[in-house]
Amino acid sequence: MHSDDVLAFLDQHPDFLQHHAERFGLKAVPQDRVVVSFAERQLLDHKDRVRQLESRLMQLVRHGEANDIIQGRNHRLTLGLMAAKDCRAVIEAMEAGLKEGFGLDRVALRLWLPEVEQLAAEHFTTRSDVQLLTRNLSGPSCGPYVNDEVMSWFPAVPVLQSFAQIPLRDHSGETIGLLVLASDDAARFTFDMHTHYLAQLGEMLTAALQRTLD
Repeated sequence: MHSDDVLAFLDQHPDFLQHHAERFGLKAVPQDRVVVSFAERQLLDHKDRVRQLESRLMQLVRHGEANDIIQGRNHRLTLGLMAAKDCRAVIEAMEAGLKEGFGLDRVALRLWLPEVEQLAAEHFTTRSDVQLLTRNLSGPSCGPYVNDEVMSWFPAVPVLQSFAQIPLRDHSGETIGLLVLASDDAARFTFDMHTHYLAQLGEMLTAALQRTLD
């Protein structure tokens, strides 16, 4: 069969391609044309993928910008911890950095190093349940719940909705304290959030405390 015969057949049966579109890699479109070629369909699919990649790229750019902001705030907090001359100054620098850089003014710290009892007694604890809780944390833990003892470290108002519990460990891996951040925003600290920066905060604070205590 020659091409002229094929064209003549299609002229006589205009609905043939529409009825057999799937077999020939064609699909219907809502415009005046009944079908589009396979090449056109590939082009449309390619444009869809490009739009998806552009959306993903913009999302990555936004995440990168947010990370830059967090890193800048962490840097200023680190400088404050490095400049502190004693244990109490370290704690004050930590609290100021979290409040000014991250808007966190609900912060509680408890330590069980013997030296802290003399230098910053309000942050010292001997409670075994707190120490056990901290030892059981493999890393920062976020979510809407803390035990009654931890909750008692914060004022009753405002009602706190989310918490980040950060264990402090020395160079040998032994726990020396627990840092708890709290917020009245339920979405501030969620169980599925990334905790990389929270873990870094715990490491920076531990290093600063050990430096001044030593």
